[in-house]
Amino acid sequence: MLYDLILNLLFILVGIFAQHLWADKTGDYQSKVILTVVSSITISLCIQFRIYESFLPDLAFIPYIIGGLYGGLFVAAILFIFMMLASIFLYGLTTSIFSFVLIFALLGFVCGLLSKKFLKSKMSEKLLLMTCIAYCYTVAMFLLKQGDEINLLNTLLFLNIPAIAMLIIGYIMESIRGTIVLRQQIFKSEKSEIVSQLAASVSHEVRNPLTVTRGFLQLVLEDENLPPEKRSSYIKLAIEELDTASNIINDYLTFAKPAPTNWELLDIKVHLQQIEDIILTYANMNSVKLDTEFATCVIQGNKQQFHQCFLNITKNCIEAMPQGGLLTIYTSIFQKHVLIEISDTGIGMTEEQINRIGEPYFSTKEKGTGLGMMVVFGIVKAMKGTISIQSKVGTGTKISIRFPIAIPQ
Repeated sequence: MLYDLILNLLFILVGIFAQHLWADKTGDYQSKVILTVVSSITISLCIQFRIYESFLPDLAFIPYIIGGLYGGLFVAAILFIFMMLASIFLYGLTTSIFSFVLIFALLGFVCGLLSKKFLKSKMSEKLLLMTCIAYCYTVAMFLLKQGDEINLLNTLLFLNIPAIAMLIIGYIMESIRGTIVLRQQIFKSEKSEIVSQLAASVSHEVRNPLTVTRGFLQLVLEDENLPPEKRSSYIKLAIEELDTASNIINDYLTFAKPAPTNWELLDIKVHLQQIEDIILTYANMNSVKLDTEFATCVIQGNKQQFHQCFLNITKNCIEAMPQGGLLTIYTSIFQKHVLIEISDTGIGMTEEQINRIGEPYFSTKEKGTGLGMMVVFGIVKAMKGTISIQSKVGTGTKISIRFPIAIPQ
């Protein structure tokens, strides 16, 4: 008897875990479908492996009650039909089948009727209701066994063990549901916190150049005797600060918006040469020499974001060499992937700084916002690539990016 009882409980517990595992990320309708399917399987197993040669009933009523209370009348009706068909298929028509039909029909109707109120109740109230329903069921089943010889001990076990099993299983189920709800709340809270931090940081970073711009324009407007050279210098500085604010907003939007769904085929060599042409003037202004070697291969991606990704990286590398240096960009192909390595001979980074690269508003530059590398990480991930950074203080930094090749060489 004990073996069969434990086996029934095991079926029910596995069904509960499976139901919550599948229904965790689904909508209300899908979760009810999953609840119906899992409960049906559990009921069939409990009926097939019923507690034989015992005064105890099988525990198929437990997933039946759970399905009715958590799924409503429709789920209860489906489970009732399935339970009756399974019982008839396995054991055939018996003289007591009509009594069982009446009891289970009433049980399913009551559970489905109480479903809405049940789902809004507290955990203690849910457990009390589930246990009471299970106890009422066992009492009804006990009355059907009046002709059987059942002593006092067996009577107590008959009336209490199924209700206790219902209480334990109900507690486990509610604990799992509570954990899922808590995890979802924590996830939403973390997302809200990140959004608020980004919004505050963007507001702060944009406000600074706008304040400087306003100051210069105010000086130009109020001082009529301002020399032309000064006036031109102030206007030029104001335009530069506006460009800074625009770049911050563009970086934030690139990080925040979803990756494009329509990819195009990109020739690595062609686009890296275009990027080299763009950064060449900026490198010469900072006394930085370029050393490049590009292999030809094709990947899938977005042209604009690919350019932005490597412009951000190369610009950071050039700015990391204030006294000049060497910027190298090499590509190599192996195992259906292309490896792009970008190295500089700049100031380098500590291990702690490397670990924080890509975090919101962390930057090794005095006036950096950190959004540029956030954009880089987002673009590389969207293009199914990987990125790794190696650096040593005073020696330089090497950034390795790997993309899958779209067309085999």
